[in-house]
Amino acid sequence: MPGLSFLSKKSWHTSNISNQEKVWIAEQNAAAEQAKLKELTQQIKLEREQEEFQKLTGKKSSSTTGDRGVDWMYEGHKKGEDDEEERRRVQEDDAQNEAYLLGKEYVPEGQKKHAGDFAVAASMTGALEKASTV
Repeated sequence: MPGLSFLSKKSWHTSNISNQEKVWIAEQNAAAEQAKLKELTQQIKLEREQEEFQKLTGKKSSSTTGDRGVDWMYEGHKKGEDDEEERRRVQEDDAQNEAYLLGKEYVPEGQKKHAGDFAVAASMTGALEKASTV
């Protein structure tokens, strides 16, 4: 049908490039959603297996403690190699914060302590009297 070749330029036609692109994007989104759904179902299956294993071994089950969604808040910190260094750094930060709260002047790292405006003005003997007489 040579007289109908203009149909491919219509916005609703299936051979229109923009329509093919929309279909391709929709297919990609659907495939990504399916992969995400598959991953979530595997994660749920793994969690159920772990719960059943905990029940079989007699360990404390998360279902007896209440809502499973907040169990992560009550679990302890995972131990790592940098645990001692992290603990020392936290203690130093806490000590610095406590000193600041007790009134010690805060000087950021990498900057040297400088005299404030009042100290500079006090060191200028007579400058304030001269300025006030003018």
